[in-house]
Amino acid sequence: MAIVTLTLHGPDRPLTLGSPVPIRIEVKNVSSGSVWMVGVLDGSETGTRYPHYLPEIKLGGRAIANPPVPEDPLVSPLRLADFHLLQPGAGFDPTTKAGASYLPVSTFANFRPSLPGRYEFQLVLSTESRSPDQWLGKFGQDVERAAVLDRLGLIPKFTVTSNLLVVEVRG
Repeated sequence: MAIVTLTLHGPDRPLTLGSPVPIRIEVKNVSSGSVWMVGVLDGSETGTRYPHYLPEIKLGGRAIANPPVPEDPLVSPLRLADFHLLQPGAGFDPTTKAGASYLPVSTFANFRPSLPGRYEFQLVLSTESRSPDQWLGKFGQDVERAAVLDRLGLIPKFTVTSNLLVVEVRG
């Protein structure tokens, strides 16, 4: 049984070459109980830390844009403000929350199509870490550490793949 759904929302009309592709991400609680979640943090997109938000862009069945290579494994601390409680049926954008350390998915945000065609966008969200340490910052994590670890214990373990968002680009 699904706990959350992951949906990509994009433009409803074709785009022109070189235009940014506006993509909105929604994580929605489809369970009968409340669910704690965390949005996109530094290291989430590169798989350096959990939660993983792993993007993919394809053209003609080939991957043409990938997450950036991790520059530095030193990720910032996970804070209580980074947790988001989703009530049943509620959704949130994991790239935006006041007071949180959320970041855009740069693979999507920085992509500018250079060829005409039908581009396929998809995102995988995973909370299936083997250890809470895989979520924590590499420096400054002493602040709120016990409370953060308690809250991490409330996040369900799952991996979910978004819908396949197809965006047409014309020359």
